[in-house]
Amino acid sequence: MRELILILLVAVPVSAQDVDLAVRPDAVYIETLAGNIVPMERVFFHIVIENKTKTAIEVEWARFDITNSRGALFSGQYSGAALMDLFDSSVDRRRIEPTPKRMLKIEPGERKAVSDIFMDFPKGFIGENLLLELSYRTGGKPATRKTSIPFQRTQAFSGRLPFEGTWYVAAEHGYLDPHKRFLAEAYAYDFLQIGANGKSYQRDGRNNGDYFSYGKKVVAAKDGTVVSIRGDMAENTPGETTNVTNPGGNVVIVDHGNNHFGFYAHLKPFSVAVKPGGRVRAGDVLGEVGNSGDSSEPHLHFHVMNNADLSQADGVPVVFENWKAQSYSRFPVARQLGILPRGEFVQP
Repeated sequence: MRELILILLVAVPVSAQDVDLAVRPDAVYIETLAGNIVPMERVFFHIVIENKTKTAIEVEWARFDITNSRGALFSGQYSGAALMDLFDSSVDRRRIEPTPKRMLKIEPGERKAVSDIFMDFPKGFIGENLLLELSYRTGGKPATRKTSIPFQRTQAFSGRLPFEGTWYVAAEHGYLDPHKRFLAEAYAYDFLQIGANGKSYQRDGRNNGDYFSYGKKVVAAKDGTVVSIRGDMAENTPGETTNVTNPGGNVVIVDHGNNHFGFYAHLKPFSVAVKPGGRVRAGDVLGEVGNSGDSSEPHLHFHVMNNADLSQADGVPVVFENWKAQSYSRFPVARQLGILPRGEFVQP
């Protein structure tokens, strides 16, 4: 079983008239991978540089050090054209608000990011501190900014599977998962159903009703209070149209407590069964699977974030409780707690 740990980053206070170094998401995710000869841990984060001064700055290089109390040190440093490419990648992947491309200059009030730092370490290597250092020029003069961010471990979101029956895990927490383009969706899952024909649809798949997951019930993963809903958005034609302007489509957002907000998306029009302010229990029906928003075929998108506003949120890793896996066994194998691997068939 793979364990999940979150590392909360508590930033050192900085002056309002300074260049700010921060890390996103606010909680850096550590995944412990069992089953290797040497157990490994994975860490994923972004470095965000914000110019809080009144003059433009030009970044020369950025560096990070991961250290522990036993003296282990891992460093990464980016400079010149490589750093420029990373800034542009962050904009392309929507990790930060747009800034001019092919530039190391950051104007007052602007931010740039070193995106998708993703590494594997032997278990126990990752220690107590992340050290960040930035070298830049302002007004033609060299300057540096350093900060030390302590690590504090806590648990991820956990709840039941948001459906009944057997579903296929089409997307999950993986490093290359397309959801990594968006901060709030960094740890999203996509679920769909597969028929006896080995496909997600029957007939020619041109209609939403051809898909095995279409119209299936979506249920709350945990107790909570409904924050907002949308249920009137038209659906897409499978494989032909999507709605990138409203990526969630018909959606239910539930406050599950502990600053965890569940995002249940791509629902069928007029199927939403709850209202804002209403209380729900784990397993209560929220709506039905559809094909609305940024979706090319009917499926359920589910993620948890730390803010009810999608544009302001960071993603929170999700583990599921008391589920069964069937991909690699003749009979379902019970799991008490864990993330869902891509390609697995799961059921409550």
